Amino acid sequence: MKKPELPARREPPESSRAGRIGAALRSALRVFLWSAGVLVVLLIAATVLSTLVILKLGEGLCDNTPIAEYPSPEGRRRVLVFERSCGATTGFSTQASLLDADEDLDSGSGNLFISDTDHGAAPSGPGGGPELSVEWKDERSLVLVHDSRVRVFKSEQRLDGVHVSYRHTPRWGAPDTTTSP
Repeated sequence: MKKPELPARREPPESSRAGRIGAALRSALRVFLWSAGVLVVLLIAATVLSTLVILKLGEGLCDNTPIAEYPSPEGRRRVLVFERSCGATTGFSTQASLLDADEDLDSGSGNLFISDTDHGAAPSGPGGGPELSVEWKDERSLVLVHDSRVRVFKSEQRLDGVHVSYRHTPRWGAPDTTTSP
């Protein structure tokens, strides 16, 4: 009796092999894209977080040193004039904050007025920044007085129900001017 002949072993057709390779590549690509997406999200989160930390730490690098305090006529509020220094690469600035009588100055910048000497164009006062004085007219109105040559970065006209006006001291003998910058 003759042995039955076993069919010859055949290699799978090329199309079947290509299908398996394609499926494996698609699966690997899916894993790669998912991993890349997770990495991008983590990088964005790390960038945002580090930016917030740097900004918060940068605020902590500045020192606020009180120069003068001007209580309102009824004593419910006060204007605190202070020098703000943020390190060797920045000059001194004179700033003012309108505060409640019992409120402490925070570590931020002034909420009412910010100026500097404009690289020495205006004379320096106590603390290294330009001189600033405050005159309360009444509980809801005050005048800030500064040299006309200062560089002003912030000058609020109204804050917490208080009207603020500004008077510039004369430059080189010029007459006083009352303005609202």
